[in-house]
Amino acid sequence: MRKTGILLFVLLMLVLVPLEVLCAYLSYETIGEMARGGYLVATGINLVFIAVAFRNRAIAAIAAVVLGLLIIPYQIVLGHRLLEVEKEAAGIVSWAYEQKVRTNAFPADLSGYTWRNPSMKKYIQDYRIDKAGGGPYMEYRVGTENTSHGYGPNDGWGYYPD
Repeated sequence: MRKTGILLFVLLMLVLVPLEVLCAYLSYETIGEMARGGYLVATGINLVFIAVAFRNRAIAAIAAVVLGLLIIPYQIVLGHRLLEVEKEAAGIVSWAYEQKVRTNAFPADLSGYTWRNPSMKKYIQDYRIDKAGGGPYMEYRVGTENTSHGYGPNDGWGYYPD
């Protein structure tokens, strides 16, 4: 029974820690570089849980699961949102260039745009015509307003972390 408990704890950690690390790196895109650092530090707390496991595997396992639940589900939700808002942003930019071809002018706002996923509308922070760049400029966010992704006619797609 002792070997089974050790094996289960090792398997738990082999699942949770890589998922937490992946979520930490995803957080760079969803809530910024400062958050990524915090998530990586939090993930490092698993070393404490491993040490605790030598005394009490059950407590260590519960603590590791709680930490995983604090990190993983939220980033999965934000990761899904990132994919959805990226699709919408790409649709907006494509639509703007299509309008330019049809009417010889970029649309001044998004009033004529048909949203593919209307729930993503609230994550589009800005859309305007960049006069200097000669094309559409748009920004969107995912998890925080301080971290922006966007498109500009001069630089293409970009990211501005917190």
